[in-house]
Amino acid sequence: MTNELNTYTMQDLYNQPIEPVEYLVEGLLAAGLYILGGSPKVGKSWMALQLCLAVCGGTAFLGRATRKSEVLYLALEDGPQRLHSRALRLADTAPSGLHLCHRAASIGQGLERQIEAQLAEHPHIRLVVLDTLQKVRCVGGSGMSYSSDYEDAGTLKALADRNGICLLVVHHLRKMADDDPFNRLSGTNGLAGAADGTLILMRGKRQDGAATLYATGRDIEDVEEELEFADCRWSRAVPPEQLQLTLVTKALKELLAAGEFRGTATELATRLETQGNYWSPAILSKYLQSHDDALAQCGILLETKRTSNKRLLHLRYDAQTCDTGDGSDGCDRDGPARGMLSLPSQPSLAS
Repeated sequence: MTNELNTYTMQDLYNQPIEPVEYLVEGLLAAGLYILGGSPKVGKSWMALQLCLAVCGGTAFLGRATRKSEVLYLALEDGPQRLHSRALRLADTAPSGLHLCHRAASIGQGLERQIEAQLAEHPHIRLVVLDTLQKVRCVGGSGMSYSSDYEDAGTLKALADRNGICLLVVHHLRKMADDDPFNRLSGTNGLAGAADGTLILMRGKRQDGAATLYATGRDIEDVEEELEFADCRWSRAVPPEQLQLTLVTKALKELLAAGEFRGTATELATRLETQGNYWSPAILSKYLQSHDDALAQCGILLETKRTSNKRLLHLRYDAQTCDTGDGSDGCDRDGPARGMLSLPSQPSLAS
């Protein structure tokens, strides 16, 4: 380090072109250090694995486009057997480019070297998920302070910046309540202060399928949105009144043009997601069942069957049953049905 400050003028700064932020997950994760905080057993690891699978496949995550890339997932609290079991709940086939590990050195004791060795061997890795922070810290309990928190987070941020990657670190929340969800992050403000962004996942009750995701950061706008956890998968909750009948029938007709559908609500939501429609599986299932008569007037016939552990949907399209009268049946080709709310525009998937 020199004894002189390396200064530049504001004019120099203005003359430089502004590079747009390259998001790994649109509007949520970019290059740098991000912390995902949540209480124990709230579903953080399910969300982390779901993120890894989405980025590897270039598919949407929580309704947001992703930048397809390879991923390194340090699942330090889960062994191969549990990871295998969880992955099968989220994906039918194993994606390429997802590198897994369940043991790593501590921060400052070899972790950075281990990660950079993987990045050198697999240069297309753009996301590294570290689950959890506590597994790679050298200090704990009474030894933790603002200084130690900031130093550990600063070391991880430098690693991310040096390699141009997004490093997402999973961490716990304090039990103490606070009106500001970001103050619930375990430890001191040194962690969030050094990070580029912080995500907090909070459930009202552990048994609830609903949760709220809060996010803030240097390159993202503040986020507060409702999520739903169903079939081991997180998705953005959509109020039933926003599932406009015209939009649903259009999406289903496009899907059923290739043939009948048989499967769970999660499988249906996943299929519709490839068309750019992002709906919570549980709410989508409830909506279809409560609007089966209106769907039938549009030629979409629904049957449901309950097995020992899940509900199966059978959807088929029969044009002969479609009501083509002039009544307001929600199937107009010229626009949405009267009196129904319009949805905001759907985000597009990454190419």
